[in-house]
Amino acid sequence: MGSGSAGDRTRVSADPSGRRNAPAIGTDVCGAAEVADGKSRVVVFGKDWHAFELIVVRAGERVWGYVNECKHMPLPLNLLDDHAVETIKHHFLCDHHCARFRFSDGYCVEGPCEGQSLDAVPLAIRGGRIVIAGPPAG
Repeated sequence: MGSGSAGDRTRVSADPSGRRNAPAIGTDVCGAAEVADGKSRVVVFGKDWHAFELIVVRAGERVWGYVNECKHMPLPLNLLDDHAVETIKHHFLCDHHCARFRFSDGYCVEGPCEGQSLDAVPLAIRGGRIVIAGPPAG
């Protein structure tokens, strides 16, 4: 779970990912050190059917976030409630259908949803913490 209690988080109906119940811009996700280089972490905001699950992946000092829902079927990528998604060489995997997604853009390079991308949630590292960032400037 992200730091602090889920009840302390500000909710918005639309966020950088466009999903209901997603954390607001500026919300603390977790410590950068809590996501090992080349690995992932699933952070859950809220409870039950209203929960928002965020996949955080890291490569060096860069982090990316994605909604934890496969494009093939609306299921979380992690099969077990283990708060991580399997990673291999800067790709992460859907445990259900073996789809493989790139860290850098959530693009599916192999599997039943090949050619589609996961819904991105912009992240930033600030003061050693990973936070929800605003949309890219442009």
